[in-house]
Amino acid sequence: MYGIKYLIAQLVVVSTQMVDNDDGHNNIEESVIAKSTGEQEEEDKAVKDAALYNVLNSKKKMTKQDAGYREQDINYNNYNRACIKCKFNLPDEKNCHIVEGEINNEYGISKFFSPKGDGMLPGDIVWDFIKKTGKKLEYEEGHVIGKGAEGFQCKDCKYYMYANRCLLIKGNGFMPEMSCAFVVKIDNGTEV
Repeated sequence: MYGIKYLIAQLVVVSTQMVDNDDGHNNIEESVIAKSTGEQEEEDKAVKDAALYNVLNSKKKMTKQDAGYREQDINYNNYNRACIKCKFNLPDEKNCHIVEGEINNEYGISKFFSPKGDGMLPGDIVWDFIKKTGKKLEYEEGHVIGKGAEGFQCKDCKYYMYANRCLLIKGNGFMPEMSCAFVVKIDNGTEV
């Protein structure tokens, strides 16, 4: 399949909101959505994209120890290399597509850190996996929510079919306003 064009993902911060935890500390919670610019050949995809392929194939996330997950020193200002800046991060859930368990958005990092905009979009990785294996994601694996952010709902995703179905996730009750962790906006990412 070499020679297929891929688009490099560039991510845009959609909203940043300060959250007061009543402990005197503020955490920054970012909601990020992918959009793409530029082209990339399949053989140029990021090496760390293989980690998501492995998780999809085994249906098991890596332990924090195996992933080399750690929390950086709070006094060490390296916010640009933290989970919140990784394309595999699910910030609202404090979760990761690769590492099991709850992660720290602001200070957590693993050896699979892949900055947003590097390699393929997670949704396109899932699509490539499905094309190679014929296995769609189970509903729970898609982190499906009842109402997505405006502009990033099922109806905005290139993998959504208007028969209330999704090319990535099993099931048939996908309403246009729903969303999941693998949304790729129409006309973005790889060619379908």
